[in-house]
Amino acid sequence: MNTKNTILIFVLLLCTAIAKAQYQQVNDILYTESTDSYAQERCKLDVYYPTNRKDAPVVVWFHGGGIEGGNKHIDRELKNSGLVVVAANYRLLPKANIDQCLDDAAAAVAWAYKHAEKYGGSKNKIFVAGHSAGGYLLDMIGLDKKWLAKYGVDADSLAGLFPFSGQCLTHYNIRKQQGLGPLQPSIDQYAPLSHLRPDAPPIIIVSGDREQEMNGRYEEQAYFWRMLKLVGHPDVALYEMQGYDHGSMLVPAYHILKEHIKRLTSKKTSPLPQPSVKVEQQAEYLFAWQTPYVKNDAKIDVENPSILHLGTNNGYYDLTAETGAFIQGLKDFSVSVYFKVSSENKLDGYGHFLFAFSELAENSAKEGPYMAMRLNEQRFETSTGGYENEQIIMQGGQPQRDVWVHVLYRQQGHKGELYLDGKLIGKNNNMPILSEIFKDAPTHCWIGRAPFRGDKYLTQTQVADFRLYNYAVSNQEFQQLKKKKRLLK
Repeated sequence: MNTKNTILIFVLLLCTAIAKAQYQQVNDILYTESTDSYAQERCKLDVYYPTNRKDAPVVVWFHGGGIEGGNKHIDRELKNSGLVVVAANYRLLPKANIDQCLDDAAAAVAWAYKHAEKYGGSKNKIFVAGHSAGGYLLDMIGLDKKWLAKYGVDADSLAGLFPFSGQCLTHYNIRKQQGLGPLQPSIDQYAPLSHLRPDAPPIIIVSGDREQEMNGRYEEQAYFWRMLKLVGHPDVALYEMQGYDHGSMLVPAYHILKEHIKRLTSKKTSPLPQPSVKVEQQAEYLFAWQTPYVKNDAKIDVENPSILHLGTNNGYYDLTAETGAFIQGLKDFSVSVYFKVSSENKLDGYGHFLFAFSELAENSAKEGPYMAMRLNEQRFETSTGGYENEQIIMQGGQPQRDVWVHVLYRQQGHKGELYLDGKLIGKNNNMPILSEIFKDAPTHCWIGRAPFRGDKYLTQTQVADFRLYNYAVSNQEFQQLKKKKRLLK
């Protein structure tokens, strides 16, 4: 063998050694605080992690086995992917009861939050995935918030849920304990279907082929997906792995998991779906921040892409003409937005718009119809009106500085209500109806910038989670929106 070939082989061996050294695995870490002997035996996890990364996504993985069997494992499809993988065992039926199994799952996720950074992961990118019984467990603790709340974790802070062939009814082995057969459906407090809510983390549902899955599992998951859509969940998807049965569907499912983790952790886009009015209007119309429309020094938050920093140099965000088409059709509607104003921001004069929708005037000397919400030093107001319309203003309250504030404007018919952090600060029973005042679709739809020449801009401010609804939100939905403010920092 010549010297050149020897050097080449040495280099290849060295590269292989370096590649292997980039990942390590630690096994059998006890994650429970329970002194129960069975918990001490079963509640252990393995961590597979990259040694040369920080802020990596974390996947907490729960194995299948009908909640009666199975053991933790890390499949090769999850390895060498830039992920921190936490594979956890949990107590099993019938030696444990279902409450203990669910408590173990929650404790394992809480452990990941506490220790993610030690292994190069980010506690802001915690995903939970699992197959079959594991998918059932993660659905339960991701939707029924009490399980994680016991450990000081808000289930809504999870970056995403990935149930693979998970049971959505009450699990069949729980039904077996109730004297029911595997084909006798039941829905009680141990069914993920009993805990549907629109503000849950993103949910990516993956099933095997409907003709090869066990006991109608695809149809069960399809119903789960449909019900999540109907309650207004903004980011839920369903995949059917045709040609794959209940066990073999794992291999292609891992590819879907990794692709969605890339989407949900992207620094350039929000996890919110791209809005579209070309299809049937959805109850909740969410805007994904798009960098091409951010001007000057306005920036998207790296850690939380749902936050837009409007900047200090005339920063604003263009919501595009598509938003105008949506606005033109609104009768009953709601607007929800979170904002934080810097103490350095001078809110003197006019033009400090939180958002504005305006139609071009027929005569440039006149205003067209508009709907706007703006801040001034002494008041917070929403105004609607403009060209050939009486301008109607409701106002009240003073924006706080350096803290997140939630504002909701809700209109039903001519009745409008303005809330600041849950407190009613203004109402008017004579508000114009948008679908009547906008003869044409509004062309100026902005966050943080007045659409009128000469006005000042909103500066040194952050905006997050801007939402439009094509109905007046209920008080229950209002409460859910208020809770989200706790997650903003």
